[in-house]
Amino acid sequence: MISELLQGVLDHTPNPIEVPQLPNQFPLSTDYCPIDVPLTCSNKTEVKDTCCFEHPGGVLVLTQFWNYYPAIGPDKLFTLHGLWPDNCDGSYDQFCSNSDTITEVSGILRSFGEEELLEKMKQVWKNNNHNDEQLWIHEFNKHATCMTTIQSKCYDQYEKHVNVVDFFRTTVAVFETVPTYDWLANNGIVPSTAQTYSRQQIEDTLTAQFGQPVRISCNKYGALDEVWYFHHLKGSVRMYNNSLPDLYPIPALAESRCPEHGIKYLPKDFKPPAPTHTQPNLPRPTDGVYKHGYLKLSGQSGCLISTGKWYTSGTCATFQLFKAPFGGYNLKSSKGFCGVTVDGELICHRGQQPIQFEFDKSKNQINYGGVHVWSAFNEPSRFEQIPIFSGRKGSIVFKLILEE
Repeated sequence: MISELLQGVLDHTPNPIEVPQLPNQFPLSTDYCPIDVPLTCSNKTEVKDTCCFEHPGGVLVLTQFWNYYPAIGPDKLFTLHGLWPDNCDGSYDQFCSNSDTITEVSGILRSFGEEELLEKMKQVWKNNNHNDEQLWIHEFNKHATCMTTIQSKCYDQYEKHVNVVDFFRTTVAVFETVPTYDWLANNGIVPSTAQTYSRQQIEDTLTAQFGQPVRISCNKYGALDEVWYFHHLKGSVRMYNNSLPDLYPIPALAESRCPEHGIKYLPKDFKPPAPTHTQPNLPRPTDGVYKHGYLKLSGQSGCLISTGKWYTSGTCATFQLFKAPFGGYNLKSSKGFCGVTVDGELICHRGQQPIQFEFDKSKNQINYGGVHVWSAFNEPSRFEQIPIFSGRKGSIVFKLILEE
């Protein structure tokens, strides 16, 4: 299925463009990009000027929420979730630079005179726990630090945090190009406690307006709760002279997660009925732990030890899985939280900040960055500890299974 989705992208994007020899007047650190820079994910050879070419995150995904209970944001608005730089194959990186992370947003925007942008964000970019600032910080640290065209080196006269402003300006501007609520309403698809819709109705309506197939998702009750729009990009993520980045809609690289029929699209004043019976007191994990157990490698002997390395001659480490604040899961061993380096290596230690992993409940499988396999370059000999990597970097490929 993934290969079919990727083929769809190729069928709907321009032919590959030969990478031009950039003229000398366009140095790496520049406020302008050449007009003949390639479209992301279409180049045949390496583009060295990453200030004018997003790589490896060449797919920009604009994501929106529909939170009806509790109601978040205006009644007739899909609120903004984020703008993500996914890789060309549909996988993604996250938290790419600890040195560029931020601890506030409002103060930074005010220091640049962006009060109007800040007020708009307060209306459209909402956190379901009502701490909007927390969501904005998370979105920048997780996603914007992976955008190469807004790194500090890409500014002729870099002023600290100007790239933060550029990220939020661009994200809000792109969000305003995809008015999901209006597009649906104009085709008779409106929130209702009685009416339901088919997946094809919703997808076809949004596709007709956006120009390419989109991804929709539903919650466990079969109610619409999110929409994703995928783009390729030409040039920088930054806005020049208040003009949008040069974005090209492409077919969604992820499948919709909604039933074929009977999709609920509930109004934001919806109140679920009160329970008619008392739920039994079920045992709950302590200390916020969602699951815990050993991490085994499918088809291989041994397991992971507390540093995140593969070992075949000792005791398996116990790992803990926590639900992360903005989706996904945090993974932790006795050494500390686990993360993935820029080279894709799994590491666990006390100085590691928690990052988001994915957990497939049906298979008890730990995934990362949209990639469902891990690998190693060789099998450990006795007492040897071997690093493992996300994806198919090594010749030995396996899945990570959490065994309780």
